[in-house]
Amino acid sequence: MTATWRLAVLVVVSAGIALVLANSLRVYFAQASELAEVRGQIAAEKDRIADLEDKLKRWEDPEYVKSIARVRLGWVMPGEVGYRVIGADGQPLDGAAIEEKAEEPPGQWWEKMWGSVRVADQPALAPEDEATPQPTPSPTPSETP
Repeated sequence: MTATWRLAVLVVVSAGIALVLANSLRVYFAQASELAEVRGQIAAEKDRIADLEDKLKRWEDPEYVKSIARVRLGWVMPGEVGYRVIGADGQPLDGAAIEEKAEEPPGQWWEKMWGSVRVADQPALAPEDEATPQPTPSPTPSETP
């Protein structure tokens, strides 16, 4: 009977130790994940601070200040003539440059022909949601009395 008693005490003590360790491990892993999250936030804030410092350094450059004054305020240097383009709606257009599309030279006639052969070889599939038309039944003469 003493062996059973010792085994029971050993099981109870082991269960108590397991409960204490389980709670401690749960807290440890929760804190570790929170620490990793905070470190990520710190890294993001350091990147943001570096970006803001770069912007601040740019404002120390007189050429950058001049370019911003030209764009935002429409200022021009002495001797220059400034123009403002007004759109059809009466609002000034932004200063974006118009991109010119390079026109492709027309292809050779055989390239066009071969392209049409390739396209004809791959017909477009009809959408599946459309029902295929069914032939209408021909009317049968009805017998009248």
